[in-house]
Amino acid sequence: MATSGLNIGEFTEGQDNPDTTINNALNILDGACVVPLVHDVGVESPVDADYTLATTGDYPREYQHFIIQITDTGTLLSAVSPAKSIIVPSSYTRAYLFINSTAQELTFKATTGTGIIVAATRWALLYYDGSNMTRLTSDATIT
Repeated sequence: MATSGLNIGEFTEGQDNPDTTINNALNILDGACVVPLVHDVGVESPVDADYTLATTGDYPREYQHFIIQITDTGTLLSAVSPAKSIIVPSSYTRAYLFINSTAQELTFKATTGTGIIVAATRWALLYYDGSNMTRLTSDATIT
């Protein structure tokens, strides 16, 4: 069993390696509270494709971070293409602080439902309620 918001695993009776569960939980909490995820969409191919936050791999996984900063330091996103979407898993209701450090607007959304556009070089606090992304703040300037 796991928690609903951050998907932190819980101990099970007779578990062989409880230290693994504790270490994973601490890494998830670290990412959820203070360590931002910085992801460079400018080095992807194709550069204008949507990007889905990882739900597998080392802890904390990409979607478990509270602060998510998207950059495009490689090939810049195309000015003529539609807004790139950053997709969060639809299984977890929670808040995110999205920082758009790119030269283009980005749409933040879940695998289902509507998304929220965050302007270039701006940040916004958003909440995913299990159906749709909701804006909690207006776009603010990155300082």
